[in-house]
Amino acid sequence: MLFDLHLHTTLSDGAMKPADIARLSKEQYTGAGVADHISPYQKIRDEQSFAAYRKELLKHDLLAGAEICLGPVIDISQESLSSLDYIIGSIHALFFDENLSLYFWDDRVRFPNLQYLVDHYAKTVVHFLDTAPINIMGHPTLLPMFMQSKGIIDPFSDSQIHDMVAAGVRNKVAFEISSRWKVPSERFLRECARQGAFVSLGSDAHTADQAFNLDFPLQMMEKTGIDRGQLFVPVKKTR
Repeated sequence: MLFDLHLHTTLSDGAMKPADIARLSKEQYTGAGVADHISPYQKIRDEQSFAAYRKELLKHDLLAGAEICLGPVIDISQESLSSLDYIIGSIHALFFDENLSLYFWDDRVRFPNLQYLVDHYAKTVVHFLDTAPINIMGHPTLLPMFMQSKGIIDPFSDSQIHDMVAAGVRNKVAFEISSRWKVPSERFLRECARQGAFVSLGSDAHTADQAFNLDFPLQMMEKTGIDRGQLFVPVKKTR
């Protein structure tokens, strides 16, 4: 069975309830993993809200995951997070120092040295793959919206792609192929195939019409020679 491991609910910023996703999962004959946002800026931000989140997910036939915003400090223990079936770690902002950060979805943002930004992003990915206790790197190589609007989609060097994929392989972290954001690139995924990296499928759906849309990930797997045996599927441990 295929699994959509990146689904959001009303417990964070989605429009679907967990029960809606469980129902759609049965209708689509596709496994479902809820991965709502855990961040200081979201509803799930501390032990109390985390416990309520996990309790709600356990009521349904779903994999219980979370999408952590990599960078900000989270006021939830690793013991609590480890009780979930899997963790997605995603980069939604880059932090250059304690006074300078760049949020990807702020359309007012501009950055004078794009190559420095790209280099910093690639190093940040490797850093978190080596240090963060995650199972999946969410929407890898997704760049700030102002860069995408300029058509800057795949600015990474071959060596940067090699190093990012190698970090995932040595830490056994899967790379999400994102339906919503159409990342990572064909070059990146061919390197995943070459190095034998794990990948996961994710719609990043916030609404029912987006959920379980896995056409892009499956097409990219076929196009780049990634075997179904490289698909990461969590073992359900939540009870």
